[in-house]
Order: sequence, then structure tokens, then C-alpha cells
Amino acid sequence: MSAIKIIADSTQEALEHVQSQIGADAVILNVRKVPAEGVKKIWSKPRIEVIAEAPAEARSQKDALRQLAGKVRQLEGELKTRGVKPSDQPPSRDAKLPPKVLKMIQESQGGRPEQALMPAVQILEQIGLLPSHARWLSAQARNFLGGTKPRNLAEEMEQLREVLTEYWHQLARRSEKVGNPVRVLVGTPGVGKTTALAKWMTREVFARQQPCRVWRLDSDRPNTAEFLSLHGELLQVPVERVWDPDDQPPDDTLRLVDIPGVAADPLEALDPVTAQIHELGKNVEVHLVLNAAYDLGTLLRHTKSFYRLPLSGIILTHLDEAERWSKVWNIMLATQLPITHLSGGQDIPGEFTPAIPETLFDNWVASAMQS
Repeated sequence: MSAIKIIADSTQEALEHVQSQIGADAVILNVRKVPAEGVKKIWSKPRIEVIAEAPAEARSQKDALRQLAGKVRQLEGELKTRGVKPSDQPPSRDAKLPPKVLKMIQESQGGRPEQALMPAVQILEQIGLLPSHARWLSAQARNFLGGTKPRNLAEEMEQLREVLTEYWHQLARRSEKVGNPVRVLVGTPGVGKTTALAKWMTREVFARQQPCRVWRLDSDRPNTAEFLSLHGELLQVPVERVWDPDDQPPDDTLRLVDIPGVAADPLEALDPVTAQIHELGKNVEVHLVLNAAYDLGTLLRHTKSFYRLPLSGIILTHLDEAERWSKVWNIMLATQLPITHLSGGQDIPGEFTPAIPETLFDNWVASAMQS
């Protein structure tokens, strides 16, 4: 279904029109204020313009795996055509690997000598998976008890898909807070943190009709994201400037907190943020926002700088500028944190979706074919 445009006098009226024409699962593409036409603009308030469309039809698990198998066969043929021959020998262990990665590899091998990489893992390494992660994945897949031994390359790739997505879900379950936690977005300046929060707020208010409250807080520097307050006014969502621990909204209210960006260095720069998060209470989810267009080394350095905070997950922004889907998996495995949301573009709400590992794996293989 193509996108439709709704113009109404209020946010609630626009939402009712969207749901009546598309349904409760409508995808909101854009929300903005538009002035009244002609001379009416002199005395009339601005109206609300909403552009929405129906969600894409979800594929069944069987269809997704069948399509993945086809992509794998194509990718294997393409690599052979280009003369790419993955090494039959495992790469030498890098002494500079992060301790967490080394521990993952050692645990997955159970103390046994390192074996050659599975052929499907060699393909994933060719399309961007780090060698250290490839060794871990190969050992993990050999120990995986979710099914019988793969008979061919396509079945191997399906098994890797299952191993990676199950590990992703394990990390998510480990990091998830019970109940309705306060969600705080942190990151370095310029990564799109406040834009991601505005997108999150818009998605919940429009698509899910969930009550929402937002706090735009200062730290050791002022929070100058004035557009967040203006956007909250557009959606009729309170954007407050002071946190009151005694003011507790209803349990079904989404609570989002925006604080100013913090430089990755020096480490002392995080002291005010650490104290501020402590004041928000015990049930807090801290989401680190990273710009996916940065190189992988920079992203991992930024994440390491924020390890002092009780991180629950990562939000990747600027996905429209990122070139390689392998970066998503390398970040997840290196940081041991789940990717919670993906954001692309500057438009609000624009692209802002929960990160679904099964879909991301399929996109990874498909993008390798396109490139």
C-alpha cells in the first residue's frame, strides 16, 4: 500500500484517521505542523500533517530460510567466480584480542585444539565478520545442540543464523530490566541521540498509543536540544527540565531521558552522567547510542569508554550511511551488548525500528550479494 497523507486539527484526530484508513499497525513516516491555508492562517492554529503507510508483509520463517539458502548458494558461486578462496587453516590468535572475546573462544572450544573454520563461517568472514568472532562462531556452531549436523553449505548457514540469533536473544534477556524502567540515552556529541529519542517517542505515541513522558536534563553542561521540547509540544507529550523522584507516572507510561552528549575521553567526563543516572533510581535502562557510519574501531573505543555505566543495550543511528551490515554483528559480539534499535535518516519519525537479529542476518547475506 502506498503512503497516505492525513491533515487534522490535532494529534489525536490525525491518529484516528490513520488507524481508520490503515489500521493499528500503521507505520508513521513523518509528522509536522502545517499552517492553515489562505487568510485562515491569521486566526487559525497550525494543523497536524501525518504521512503513514501499511507495514510490510512479514515473511514466514520457512520463506526466510528458503530465501537465505538461495542467497548462500549465489554468494558461494560469486566468491568462486572472483577467485576468493577462504583459508583452510584457522588464523593465528591475535595477542591483542579483547579479554571478553578470548574468553568466548576458549569457552566455546572447551579446551580442545582449535579446528579449521566451517565453510559457511569462512564465507561470513569474507563478508566482514572479524577473524576472532569467526573462530568463536565456528566452535560454537559445532557444539550447537539445536539440530543435526548440516549436510551442505546452505544448512550450515541456517545453523549459523540460529546460533547468532539465539546468542543475541541471550544477551537481550540478560540486559533487560523488569517492569517499566526509565530509559536513558547516552552517547558522544553528534551521534543522533536526541533525534533517536524523538523518533522513539513518536513511534510509541502514534503507532502504539502509549502514554509517554520525556525529560530533557542538563548535566555539567546545559542540554540545548530545544527541538525536542518543540516536538513534544507537537505530540502533546510533556518534555520536562527537572527530574522529580517523587513524581511517578502510571506504570504504562514510557519514560525517556535525554542528557547532553559526553566526550569519550577523558574518563572523568562520565562522572556527572554516572551520578545523574544514579539519581534516577534503580530500575534504569541505559542505551548507548552509536553512529553506525563511524569505523568499527572508533565504535568499540567509544563503547569501552562508556562501560562504567550500567549499559543495557546499543542503539545504532545513521544506518542509511553505513556500508556494511557485518558491523552490527561485530559490535554485538565484541561489546557483549544487544543492539536494541536501529535508526536511519534525520527525519522524525523516519526509520526507527527494533533490531530483529533474524532479519539483520538475512540483510547481511543479501547485502553481500548486492555489493
